[in-house]
Amino acid sequence: MSNRPHIVLISTDQMRGDLMGCAGNPLIETPRIDYLARSGVRFDQAYSLTPVCIPARATIMTGLEGHQLGLTTYKEGYALPTNATLPKLLGDAGYETRVVGKMHVYPERCHYGFDSMLLCEEGRMLGAGSEKKRGYDDYEQWLAEQGYAGQAFGHGIANNEYSMSPWHLPDHLHPTEWIADNSCKTIKRRDWSRPLFLWASFTAPHPPLTPLMRDLYMYEKDEMPQPVSGDWINRHSLYHQRLHATYQGEVKTAKQIDNAYRGFYASITQVDRAINRIIGTLREEGILENTWFVFTSDHGDNMGDHDLWFKANFTRGACQIPFIITPPAGRNAESILGSDWVPGQVNHSPVGLQDILPTCLAIAGVPIPEDLDGKSLLGVVQQPKTDRVREIVLGEFGNIGKRSLMVTDGIWKYIWFEEEGEELLFHIEDDPQELYDRSGDPQAPLEDWRNQLAAKLTMRVSDPAVIDGQLRPRQNLPKLSEQERAKLISHYNPRGVH
Repeated sequence: MSNRPHIVLISTDQMRGDLMGCAGNPLIETPRIDYLARSGVRFDQAYSLTPVCIPARATIMTGLEGHQLGLTTYKEGYALPTNATLPKLLGDAGYETRVVGKMHVYPERCHYGFDSMLLCEEGRMLGAGSEKKRGYDDYEQWLAEQGYAGQAFGHGIANNEYSMSPWHLPDHLHPTEWIADNSCKTIKRRDWSRPLFLWASFTAPHPPLTPLMRDLYMYEKDEMPQPVSGDWINRHSLYHQRLHATYQGEVKTAKQIDNAYRGFYASITQVDRAINRIIGTLREEGILENTWFVFTSDHGDNMGDHDLWFKANFTRGACQIPFIITPPAGRNAESILGSDWVPGQVNHSPVGLQDILPTCLAIAGVPIPEDLDGKSLLGVVQQPKTDRVREIVLGEFGNIGKRSLMVTDGIWKYIWFEEEGEELLFHIEDDPQELYDRSGDPQAPLEDWRNQLAAKLTMRVSDPAVIDGQLRPRQNLPKLSEQERAKLISHYNPRGVH
């Protein structure tokens, strides 16, 4: 039997970094996620650098950021451009590699190095990125076998919609429960002669917001938080105007917002319980004390902040994500990290999804490819108070000419909109909710951050946003017209009985 460490990567979908008790949220119930933080290291400046599902997950799989992947926006049908994926590299080194839940890769049944995949894709029909319709994912096929064929979306809530309704079928048929059940079964059915890499990829709290009633009850008497509004929302960039119009930020009622928050909170609490089942299964199998955990999300959600919903931008809610690394429990942690290592630390270095692949390889003792954007965080886990991974990270979303770009060191954050040159500057150390735009403050280091972004882009072969070392917007455009705004309203990908 192998003594090499097991690795369990647990991811949520569309979960903000502040929706955890360990991150200071006084209302949400996440005791098991908090346990992982108390037992490991939490990174409070973790970012999804292309914050939407497909590119974010491609970054987890490859250790490459959107620019290197050629993927800086949502693009169905995109195939990963490399065979050096996280499961392939671990598999080549002797690991058993399995995933349960959401992958959102193309072709959907391409394993990319996984020994097995059990898919739950939030209601997306397989083959959606091509002309070939290939049916339903493993969860919906299983649901049919249980006697509920075609009823996965009988709740009437669409993918990407911010309505909320309690789960309409028996509790054990919920996709979160299915992902937890099959993750636990995968642990129990593992090859005892090999170390295990398991990715438990939960679809929650990504809409449809359909939590179990028992988790909604937990928040029944609570007053939900309200979205925040910065002093800059009356001059939204064209990019933010489109986001605002598509997801109807101005027309949601107080009740709709309240229900959406309850849906998010209850869905995360349900995942939290599922995590405890995974921990318990590892314990009962006798391998918890030889298992590393990585917990994160592919991106967050604006959740109404600054009149914005959805993701795909660089305000805090959309791009800042939970990120926790927890070493094996008990004496094994001391043997790996030293007898004076103190769990429950918080590191402030800017990190991101690109760091997951090299970190997992370092944990496994596997050589790390040289051409990655990501860096191993194992050294930071060993010395969380002193080590800094990098000085700044660059976020990029959108097609050339219409991009939103961000640079941050975890203290300041600068956002620049390529289309018309609108910019935002936040001192996030003192203003974490990004309420006060400092771009008009003569005392703020605006020019320094413009130059930092320009320098990052200049390192590329040719980026049209930089001319002679200076940022140059595509053109100076007016606000969206009423007609343009009206045409952007989303239908949210509804599903019916099938």
